[in-house]
Amino acid sequence: MGIFTHLKEKFQNKRLQRRKEKSDLHFPVTCKERGVKPSYRQSLLAQSRKGDKLQLVHVPTEKFPHQVCVYSITLNCLLGYIEKELAKSLVFVFGKGFCRDGIIQRITGGAPLKYFGCNIQILESKEFMKDCENFACLHGE
Repeated sequence: MGIFTHLKEKFQNKRLQRRKEKSDLHFPVTCKERGVKPSYRQSLLAQSRKGDKLQLVHVPTEKFPHQVCVYSITLNCLLGYIEKELAKSLVFVFGKGFCRDGIIQRITGGAPLKYFGCNIQILESKEFMKDCENFACLHGE
């Protein structure tokens, strides 16, 4: 590793640490997944299990510039979204277009309740799909 690469990495790590402190995020972050009521997402949640790997990707739209999508690696599909304020904090910490790992902590609801829900943990790592460097397809590019 060259000196320039080493210094760049060190600077990025310091910047990341400062932003985490300023946003008061402590990893892993536990939260509820949003946008899970549509019937097709309910059937996906019914197939999901505790410990399933997730990929969280910042996919901005005009209406939702801080939108963070939750993708199931196991099922290869979109499961839902992260709550707006947490998504803003994650974009602040990791930057636009970020991608981070997550896991399903717990599937909630189901019979006799009307809907399934999902509690997830957001990890600081980005190892689950480390071979995927370009997420431009998720941004419609």
